[in-house]
Amino acid sequence: MTPVEGSDTERAGPYRLLEFIGEGGMGVVRRGLDHRGHEVAVKLLKPELAVNADFRRRLAREVDTMRRVRSPYVAEVLDADVSAERPYVVTRFIKGSPLDDTVRASGPLSGEALRRLAAGLAEALVAIHGAGVVHRDLKPTNVMLVGGVPVVIDFGIAHAVDATRLTRLGQVVGTPGYMGPEIIEGATPGPAVDVYGWAATVTFAAIGRSPFGTGSLESVLARIASGRPDLDGVPPWLDPLLRAALERDPARRPSAPRLVERMRGAGPEVPVLPAAAEETLPDRTAPARRPSLRVYKVLAYVSIGGAAAACAVLPFLGGAGVVAAGWYLRAGDSAVRNRRVPVRTAGELVLAPTGGGRIRSTAMLVPAVTYAGLAATAVGTSLFVREKLEGTVASGGITKWTAVVFAYMILAGPRVMAPRRQLVRLLSALARDRRATARAGLLIAALAVGAAVAGWVLPPYWWPLPPPDRVLGRLADLAEDLIRDLG
Repeated sequence: MTPVEGSDTERAGPYRLLEFIGEGGMGVVRRGLDHRGHEVAVKLLKPELAVNADFRRRLAREVDTMRRVRSPYVAEVLDADVSAERPYVVTRFIKGSPLDDTVRASGPLSGEALRRLAAGLAEALVAIHGAGVVHRDLKPTNVMLVGGVPVVIDFGIAHAVDATRLTRLGQVVGTPGYMGPEIIEGATPGPAVDVYGWAATVTFAAIGRSPFGTGSLESVLARIASGRPDLDGVPPWLDPLLRAALERDPARRPSAPRLVERMRGAGPEVPVLPAAAEETLPDRTAPARRPSLRVYKVLAYVSIGGAAAACAVLPFLGGAGVVAAGWYLRAGDSAVRNRRVPVRTAGELVLAPTGGGRIRSTAMLVPAVTYAGLAATAVGTSLFVREKLEGTVASGGITKWTAVVFAYMILAGPRVMAPRRQLVRLLSALARDRRATARAGLLIAALAVGAAVAGWVLPPYWWPLPPPDRVLGRLADLAEDLIRDLG
């Protein structure tokens, strides 16, 4: 992207704020410039949302998930600061025209232009849903056309707002005419609500109006509840798919991948963005389909389990490594969540601790190490007492379990979330598609199993320190010599 000159009168964190782009129920959007002079879109959340601590926590979790979405048909989240006085979310800046403006200015789309829009929006939903995100407010104003190719904007934030129930009396998160009946009925919306929004948006593009018309809120909601959309004027090749996607029952609507299949069957494959729009895409090679977030969480736990098992064999080196890893992961989590560190690439995420949060994570590590040390001491003491009563004291077994408990408590003990959270981010950034995730999973599982087997069958090695019993024996000899000398 080409750097752009601009005013330096207002800022949101490190971003210079320029002209207003738009305003919605959750805040205002401004064009901005990052530290390199590249254009971004900065969404500033409304003050009444910012004062709600629960909303900030939910938004932080949503932003973590939203960062995983990578698609040429989605304006990806580049950065966010949910701890600022006025929280903001930064996305890729789209140089295009909103779908509603295009249709009103030039008339409804048809033929190849309509196929391109419908297929591109379906591809966007595949990427969004694949990352575990539900848009919840897909509509013509949230679709930008770049050389005729759609790019979805403003996704994910509505989830955090709706979850905190911050809507005004009589107001819902969504736009009448484009939101599914499940939202109106107060049910928890899933990916099917975006399929509904897809159909309503494509209908608008095809005939220039919502499938449920306009008018008062009550009349539009009543038509939605009736389940009888007006698709008069929609091309015959598109009509059956739109009706299926507008089913009142979410379970009867096709999935986003099914929409992609049907659209490809209806016409040529979705074209790529024109060369003039290439500069707006940070990563055209990123895959749209990704593993579920649960997969990365499982891999994080397996990694932590393997690290803990390694400490059974190498208590000193393993324990020191776990403490260092705990500091690194805490610093990265603090930098990403609180210090406005952008996470556009895996490299920036790996280096996130250098951008901020180091002092805070060091301070947080002191009680964490103390907490883990007390837990490990309690476990070791309990094992010693039990074996002493049984008359079979085995210092090796006690040492192993003490080291394992210490390592686990540092990285994943009760209410210890920062290391796991940052580890999930790292795994998600480094293994970005299903094949890479499968390879990473096999490697992590093999290492974890190897560490567990070694921890079970091998005695603990204290290198570069001598074994504790030798140290204790030497201290006892020194004490005896001192008492003898004093006597």
